[in-house]
Amino acid sequence: MKKVGVVTGILESTPYEFYVRMTQNQYGDEIESIVQIEDVVKAEYSYPNYGHIVTYGVVTDIVNRWDGNLKNGYEEEVALQKLKPAYPVYVAKVNVTRSFVKKEGKMLDLAPEIPPVIGADVFLVEDEEVDIALGFDELKQKNVALPVGVLKNGRPAYLDLRYILGDNGAHINVSGQSGVAAKTSYTTFLVKSMIETSKRGNGRHMEQLRNARYIIFNVKGESLMFIDRYSEEWKRDREKWDPMYRVLGIDPTPFENVKFYAPRREKNKPDPDVYKRLDEGVRSYGWDVFDIVELGLLELMFDPEELSENQNLQLAVWSLQEFLQQRMEEEYQNLLQKGLIKDRELPISQALREQFVRMGNRFLRIPSSLDALISDLKDEEGETRRYLQGEQIQKQTISMLIRRLKTAQKMDFDKLWVEPPINPHGSWNEYRIDWNHPGRVTVIDISKLRSRAQAFVVGAVLSEVMREKERKVFPEPVFIFLDELNKYAPRHGGGALANIFRDIAERGRSFRVILIGAEQTASEVDYRVITQAATVIVGRQKGAELLKPEYSHLTEHFKKKASLLRQGEVIVDQPFLPLPLTVKFPLPAWCTREDGWELKVDEKTRELLEREFNL
Repeated sequence: MKKVGVVTGILESTPYEFYVRMTQNQYGDEIESIVQIEDVVKAEYSYPNYGHIVTYGVVTDIVNRWDGNLKNGYEEEVALQKLKPAYPVYVAKVNVTRSFVKKEGKMLDLAPEIPPVIGADVFLVEDEEVDIALGFDELKQKNVALPVGVLKNGRPAYLDLRYILGDNGAHINVSGQSGVAAKTSYTTFLVKSMIETSKRGNGRHMEQLRNARYIIFNVKGESLMFIDRYSEEWKRDREKWDPMYRVLGIDPTPFENVKFYAPRREKNKPDPDVYKRLDEGVRSYGWDVFDIVELGLLELMFDPEELSENQNLQLAVWSLQEFLQQRMEEEYQNLLQKGLIKDRELPISQALREQFVRMGNRFLRIPSSLDALISDLKDEEGETRRYLQGEQIQKQTISMLIRRLKTAQKMDFDKLWVEPPINPHGSWNEYRIDWNHPGRVTVIDISKLRSRAQAFVVGAVLSEVMREKERKVFPEPVFIFLDELNKYAPRHGGGALANIFRDIAERGRSFRVILIGAEQTASEVDYRVITQAATVIVGRQKGAELLKPEYSHLTEHFKKKASLLRQGEVIVDQPFLPLPLTVKFPLPAWCTREDGWELKVDEKTRELLEREFNL
């Protein structure tokens, strides 16, 4: 055990922080040992009535100064020549993490809240004792420890799964500068850690992780459409990163059990709109009128700012949504009376969809496409138009509603609003995003859609997840990762989509719907959403942003640290931790760039490529 100094009385200590003077030689002109920022140390001392006490802490600051009355450079020069009695003193500030009473060889969590004794020996904490100092030992005993990176001393750092899975809290937020903070790399690393940790863990929480559903939105190019492939960059530097993976207990392999989805390239054609992942495994997606109405997605097709400013248009959209919901309920009751619905447990949307697939629109009086809805609104004698007029919607407002729907057609909604197949053998599965499978990672590409269509897809998926959880279809958690969170849940405005995010942030925990949000600046995210995150990750960030209240959980030390973080470093914080921790994480073994995946070709194709292109 390496002694580094003693608790000093030069500066005041409290039960929550104390100061350590580094050990110096007998002449006082050289230090025998020194600690660095974020080293883990412990002080051992005794108090009457309490016995032997061990206090652990983390070094958060270090200063050095002359221990003597030096007033100017001349006196300092004299001291350096040892002609004046003065010598340098090195003092480290330590934030307390845990304290124990040591009795009969056991560490009892009964320590009094008192400062360490002045002159008490202070030692550097290494190896397994780091887990005790930071509370990781308790997490391991309870099978709730999730590896999240490597500390400066080379030991793995852990977070408490109970603050991730909803027992004590939920939601994860990651912020940092674009291109430097590596938000996507770290977030996919967290997901990989959850999957790998659950494979070897025991207990209820590990079982939940094994059966969790992971939904990842791809928002930039096709960068996350190859996470089932090795990264070429990692392959080149594998020897550098393998030791870190071993320490964390994570298998450095690409993701398995992954399904990829992309929007349609064209209206009424099921081909997915991808330009690099052309080989296999990508399916197109969309929503039909039954889900659009049942999930209340119609409002997402309109500009939220225009709706907030134009109350007449807002009322028209709400009235149209209400009319379509009534129509669906009437059609459902009609089918029940005719005995055409055999399974009364089916949701209304699914029951009507099955009837539509078998009998077509000639039987159900519901517009099956965006074109059909616009035609209904144009029809002067149609039920839809008459209903809106009955709700005191003026003709000019209905005309505006029609124009906005036509605009929506040009803004990719023709690709997203799909018609159920009129075919006895047709299936809803032809266009639905099949995310609800234990252990599955579902990647949904929205990068090629226009902004409003992107918001629609995000809102539709979130609403569908909440619908399934509210029906208690399954108890396991659903993790939803979305980058650029400030775009979808902005600090001000945001309309219907922002309301969906607020609902998930505030109620999602009870249903185990866990949001993993990422953004460059946390201060631009809806306050009710950002403050619900129990686990906060901060990558490299600008000093001006770190002054915002959203970073008040960081001490001054960690704010300075956040502005200097290197790529591959983040600060993690959670209510479980006595103070935030800086951790390093390895380069992903899976591809997170559309041009960085390892090409898979058979031997015959490889020979052809080498012959034709001299590869």
